[in-house]
Amino acid sequence: MNGVPDRPAGALLGVTDVWYIDVDQVPRSLAVLLDGRDRARRRRILREADRDRALAAWVLARLVLGERLGRDPAALRFDRTCAHCGDPDHGKPVVESAGPGLDFSLSHAGGLAVVAVSDRTVGLDIEDATAGVRPLDAALTERERAACPDYAGFVRLWTRKEAVLKAAGKGLDIHPGRIEVLDSTLHALPAELGRPEDYTLRDVPLPAPYVGALAVLGPDSAPRVRSGAELVGNAARSFSSPLPHSGIHG
Repeated sequence: MNGVPDRPAGALLGVTDVWYIDVDQVPRSLAVLLDGRDRARRRRILREADRDRALAAWVLARLVLGERLGRDPAALRFDRTCAHCGDPDHGKPVVESAGPGLDFSLSHAGGLAVVAVSDRTVGLDIEDATAGVRPLDAALTERERAACPDYAGFVRLWTRKEAVLKAAGKGLDIHPGRIEVLDSTLHALPAELGRPEDYTLRDVPLPAPYVGALAVLGPDSAPRVRSGAELVGNAARSFSSPLPHSGIHG
């Protein structure tokens, strides 16, 4: 994302939708919505709880994107080619054949999965504010460490930094200590990711104890946040019959 273009004067605000779902509200029968590549990636996850979180996030993503595009969610295909190194497997996923003007990001923690869909480049991160596992202070700048002495402050800051990295499609390939966020304002950013003013950074209201943040490339309005329970419930009823004997076991 080197050479991020200037924002045009009077640029219109983008629109970002955020959907969340409790992991235990997504039945394993909805693995039928995943394609073979998705299922193979899920099988490589060692812990059952992590597999369930991944399933919930990708089922919700498919349902939300399918509704947005007017397409069968099970027919969606994703390109994971890294925009930075060309590796076909570890890039930020994009919907194949979706055309310009659609981006999405997903995150999960504890018992919650969340998906953001936007007409701008978007990154989303969520964390459980009660988890209490604080990464090394090296992830923070000196001013950030002074500004968040407790875990609650740290986890809010961490979601903001991670959201920026995910929007840039870099993840933790960029050391988070190279990004500085004070309060909810992005102050410093590696040159290869553009300028701090290129991004809109917002917190996302989520059910307690979860906190989340969005980073959007360009101007953006407050996100529209909603539960995906109805979407998932309708899909579960549509696929309530047993899976065919095809090696798919959720």
